[in-house]
Formats: sequence, structure tokens, C-alpha cells
Amino acid sequence: MEQKPTVELPKAPAGLITDAAELSELCADLRTAGAFGLDTEFIGETSYIPVLCLIQVSTAKRVALIDPQAPLDLAPLLEIIADPAVVKICHAGQQDLEILHHLGGRIPQNIFDTQIIAGQLGVGYPLSYGKLVNYYCGVDLDKAHTYSDWSRRPLSPAQFEYAVDDVRYLPMIHACIARRLDETARWDWAKSACDELCLSATAPVQPRELYRRIKTARSMQPVQLAVLRELAAWREQLAFEHNMPARSLLPDNVIRDIAKLMPQHLRQFNQIKDFPRPEIKSYGPVILDMIESMRTLPESACPRPDPEPLDSLESRVFGESVWAAAQCVCLGQSVCTGVVTSQNHVLLLADAVFTNSPLDQHLLMRGWRKQCLGGTLAEFARGAKRLKLDFQNRRLQTEIS
Repeated sequence: MEQKPTVELPKAPAGLITDAAELSELCADLRTAGAFGLDTEFIGETSYIPVLCLIQVSTAKRVALIDPQAPLDLAPLLEIIADPAVVKICHAGQQDLEILHHLGGRIPQNIFDTQIIAGQLGVGYPLSYGKLVNYYCGVDLDKAHTYSDWSRRPLSPAQFEYAVDDVRYLPMIHACIARRLDETARWDWAKSACDELCLSATAPVQPRELYRRIKTARSMQPVQLAVLRELAAWREQLAFEHNMPARSLLPDNVIRDIAKLMPQHLRQFNQIKDFPRPEIKSYGPVILDMIESMRTLPESACPRPDPEPLDSLESRVFGESVWAAAQCVCLGQSVCTGVVTSQNHVLLLADAVFTNSPLDQHLLMRGWRKQCLGGTLAEFARGAKRLKLDFQNRRLQTEIS
């Protein structure tokens, strides 16, 4: 258990920053501090790009709340967020970084994501911000305003307090985690994982790849996946044109069911649960044309289903054994397995070992994941390494030889 420090909270602001002079003074403060907590509040249910309503930042000495709804040029702050010389501390910051990148067009750099790195240190993964504050600072936060209307002005006193609490503990958590990274020599792992986060958050949307985010049955045929691919890309374009979230136009389950059914007549859309009936006449003909064009597509041009783990009894037992070993390797280093990999990724690696297939393209055989798990796991699965397990101080200890 991490020793909890004496809580010395940074000063809360009197109000929102709404003019250029205040923002300039704040940005000078953030640069001087060299590291600052960062969070945002936004509304994502009504528009294609979420509407940014509030930006919160914190140093060890102060908290500031910036109002993006004011006539304010945010360029000085966005420049610091993209500056590799300044550390930006966030928690589960994927969406925050996506929105800020959209505003400034620059890739955020030197991000320190406390959720990811806490997982790399074995604290837990994925942990909520409130649980991490409790773990490192011994404070229980009120999370009642998670789903507030952050576009309202003025903010209510409770909203204001919530927004302050959402960042005021980040510098303290950063200091605790940084000490542990020094002790474990895992700074390279932390940097690599946070760099991955930045690249993921700022990668351009590839419309014809969006179908991969939709959970599908493994039994779907290549032509059905081709329909799903085209539907997902079409839905994205439609959402952009109408400035609406894509899933508000047609939920994932609707376009998945269309791809499975592959209707040939408008009346068949009535069989699809949750399809918006008023849109059958407007969406239906477009979708039918799309499906018809996919029916003649060569199978070689269709997407392939994701690979499935081998299903023989012997390979299944082997895969489960490798998955158990993966958890032991991670937990034996005080690393949460979930931050490194998933069971399916491990089973696919096990299949590659089982069939003597190349491993170099597997996710676990690249970067920090290979150092942490993949290299050892592959050798263990081949019988070239042995694992010895023990418990000390209620933690699993793994000796690899």
C-alpha cells in the first residue's frame, strides 16, 4: 500500500478564466511549474465533435478553470499542451486529448496518464480517478456531477467544486507515481505507453476501418463484413454532415443487424430492431444499393474475420495455460495484466507458438509490452524458460529462469 502523503491542496480559483491577460499569466505559471494536471468537461451527446465546456489545470500551488465558451484564444494553452518540455498529467485522457487536438491541430506531447501508469505499477487497472485519489491521497471524492450540464453559466457551486477536485490532486499523484517509477526503473515503459495514447487520440479517422470497432459474431461471412465496413463509413460521413454523433444516427447494433440480414427490400428494414422507421424511405434505398454492390464484390476484396484461437482440445488447454502464465509474469512484476494485454491477444500468441508460426507481428512482441511480458511469455510457451511462483507480503512473486 502506498504511504499517503500529508494532503496540502493547491489553492482553488475565485472564478473562471475568461480573458487573454488571465490566460497569459496562467500559461507563464504552467511553464514555470514544468508539470501540470489537465482535464476537460465536455458534452458529447449532441454533436459530431464533442463541445468543449471547461478546461481545468492544476499545479502544486493553484487550480485554474478556463472557459472555452468565452471569446478567448486558447492558442497559448494549446501550445503548452504540445510542448514536450512540459509534463501534462491526466487520468484516462484519451477523449480529452482528442478534443484538444481537434482545437489546435497539434499532437499533445509529454503526457503522463495516471490510469495507465498506475496499471504498470500494479496499483490496479482500469482505476477511476476517485479510487486513485483515495489510494494516493486518502481522500474520498464526490462524483455526483459526472454527468452535469457543463455548458451552463454560471456553474453551480457544486459543479465548480467538482471541477476543481477533478485536477487538484493530479500533481500529488504524479509525484507519488514518479517516485515509484524511479524505484522500479519503468520510466521507459510509462513514456512508451503514454506516447501510444497520444498517437491513438490524434490519429486521423479512417472511415473504412471504423467497422472494426463494432463487436461482431465470428460467424459473419466476408461479404457481410464488407457491408458492415461500408455502412460504418457511410454512417460516419452522414454524422459529419449532420453534426451528430454517429451512434445517434444509427446505433452499432442496427448496422450490424443490417449487415447480417442483408435486406433486399425496404419492407425488410421493419425486421431490424431500433432502425428509425421514419428514415426507411430516406436511408433505405441508399443502404440497399450499398448492399447490392457488395454482393458482387470478389471475396478477395472483402474484409477477413478476426483470427480465432485454435479450437482443438489440446490447443485450448495450451492457450489457457499460457494465459495463466501471462498473468503470473505480469503480477509477479507488480504489473496489472489488463494494461499490457488481453486474454484474446495472449491466446493468439499461444496459437502462433503451438503452430510454430512467426511472432514478430504480434502486439506483445513490440516495444515495452515485449520487455514486460511478450519475450518471456514466448520463451516460456516454447519450454525455454521456467517460472517459479511464491507469495510474499500478499503479493505474487515470480522467478524466471
